[in-house]
Amino acid sequence: MNISRNPWSLAALIGALAVFTLAGGCCEVIPPGHVGIKVNNYGTNRGVESYPIQTGAVWYNPVTMKVFSYPTSIITAVWSKDTSEGRPVDESITFNTSEGTSISGDVSLSFSLNSDSVPNFYVKFRNDDIQEFLHGYLHNVARDALNEIASKYALEDLYGSKKEEFLSAVKVRINNDIGRYGSISQFGFTGALRMDPRIVEALNNKLKAVQNAITAENELRQTEANARKLVAQKAGEAEANNKLAQSISPNLLEWKRLEISEICAQKWDGKQPEFLSGGGNSLMLQLPVPK
Repeated sequence: MNISRNPWSLAALIGALAVFTLAGGCCEVIPPGHVGIKVNNYGTNRGVESYPIQTGAVWYNPVTMKVFSYPTSIITAVWSKDTSEGRPVDESITFNTSEGTSISGDVSLSFSLNSDSVPNFYVKFRNDDIQEFLHGYLHNVARDALNEIASKYALEDLYGSKKEEFLSAVKVRINNDIGRYGSISQFGFTGALRMDPRIVEALNNKLKAVQNAITAENELRQTEANARKLVAQKAGEAEANNKLAQSISPNLLEWKRLEISEICAQKWDGKQPEFLSGGGNSLMLQLPVPK
């Protein structure tokens, strides 16, 4: 049969090809850890469906609809000056302190997309590339947050004890901005902050001087404590000696003399000691002659 001469056969073939094409492209699988959305491109119901699609197969008309898939698991982004870490471009963030000191830092964060917010996410960004969101919109939000919060802190604060407080405030600021799409669960610097070497040297010298002053103060307190302890010890000894001296009385001395005499009497063998006269009033003890 010549198809070109039979219009009905040609129409049937075209219809079969169309059905085959539609059947081969009307199923999309949403993998675990992802959610999907259907977008109607034509008709009175064109736009994004309000309810996200959970894991599994999604059937749709590829002529009038599109299906987008988004990850809802935690995604980590690194914005570093080092092109071998993160993306091959310098994505480090520069911000200023309350004194106007310029600081540059490498940042890492963990972001998760709220599955219920995926339709709104698509309407806002018109893209299913989450990496473009991380390194574009979210990078800008983080840069603005760092500049806003850092302007309330002195350089010494960010370099010292208030660094964690500062990072927590920045994290809250970012979440307030992106809360309608998702949230970050971690935010911090991946290494030391970078600034003018002269400022770093001056800051280190000041911190060293403060540490030396604290050490000297602690040593002084220890010396004073030892001195007070020694004074207390000597005062205790003096008080003890004073009490001992006050306790010695004539009666006590007489009692001790009698006690000693009694001990000597108990040890006497009953023999009188022998003495020789040496002239005058002197007496000499006569020693026995060896046999």
